[in-house]
Amino acid sequence: MTGFDEFWAAYPRREKKQAARDAFTWAMKKHNAGGDLLTRILDTLAWQGQAQPDARYWQQADKWLLGCRWEDERPESPAERESRIALAAAEAEFQKWKAQGHPAYTPFATFQEFRERRRA
Repeated sequence: MTGFDEFWAAYPRREKKQAARDAFTWAMKKHNAGGDLLTRILDTLAWQGQAQPDARYWQQADKWLLGCRWEDERPESPAERESRIALAAAEAEFQKWKAQGHPAYTPFATFQEFRERRRA
């Protein structure tokens, strides 16, 4: 099975196969410097397929490839988002107390150092 065949089998909207093949060839020539482009494409298709399982809402394969959609960032899960927000709030609180000279926070140069010492 060729790289394009693997891509075509994984892509949910199978229209304009020759245009997709040409776009795949272009992507492999232009963006495969590390040799891992097919893996990145297939990984992206996997998480995008979970996010949008209905093929009607997918671009045609050639447009997806020409748009370098394998470079799309994976959206964070609700738990990841919640954790990121809580960490940002805690860091803001640390900076506020440190700026006010609170004795519990003053010895620490950074929030990261404060967190590491608290865990120990």
